[in-house]
Amino acid sequence: MKATKSARLKVKRANSHIDTLIRESAPLSKDLYEIVNGPGRSLVVLANPDCFRLTYRPKQPISEYFQPIIGDAVNNVREAMDLWLNGALNALGKGRKLLHFPFAAEWKDLRTSSNYPPVEKAFPDLARFILTDIKPCRDTNLHLWAATSLCNLNKHNDFIPTVNVVSINNINVSTTGVTMQDCAVGGDANRPIGIIQSANPITIENNFSVSVEITFPKDAVFEYQPVIPTLQNMSQVVLKTLDALDAFITPYF
Repeated sequence: MKATKSARLKVKRANSHIDTLIRESAPLSKDLYEIVNGPGRSLVVLANPDCFRLTYRPKQPISEYFQPIIGDAVNNVREAMDLWLNGALNALGKGRKLLHFPFAAEWKDLRTSSNYPPVEKAFPDLARFILTDIKPCRDTNLHLWAATSLCNLNKHNDFIPTVNVVSINNINVSTTGVTMQDCAVGGDANRPIGIIQSANPITIENNFSVSVEITFPKDAVFEYQPVIPTLQNMSQVVLKTLDALDAFITPYF
């Protein structure tokens, strides 16, 4: 069915954005940061450098770089549900105007939500199936409900992730009396992070990589949860939902 194909293409597009997140963060793209090796100050108040310092430094705001990629992934899985609904109704000759797939925070409120009655009027059996089997609500189907919740009310803050440096891998550093191989550091990837400081010049090989953790921010729907597996779960839930909707509607053709 054409409606199903269009909806699944939206999920495929969401998955391509998730793949971009993986590709750009594991390890972190070197287009987004640099490891600076140069003179530094052991005390901020010093007028002139008195030491050598190796520092992780972002080239641009890392969280803001990932924000639109996350937003595009979520928007595509949300749009997949609307595409399926309108495509199915049109194919059955029941489409009169653009409808939105119904969602509600609590299942008990789904029937009275703004988008449920129009679906019920157009196709009562489908509305009943959504109510009793799909249950697209926070308390019954969290990852499906989140697709619409993250898109509503322009909640762009939910798309601005927290990005923390977990470790700098394959780093080989040497300075007088000190040799380092690999380095576990922590901190906000949007800010400079000191790696090592020495009174003597530092040498470093250029085969290093930075591992980061991307999580949803405080007060988001998935507060402090890792972004990539959460989006993958949302995508899988939407695909399973499309499978169930297809199986339901097939006998009506």
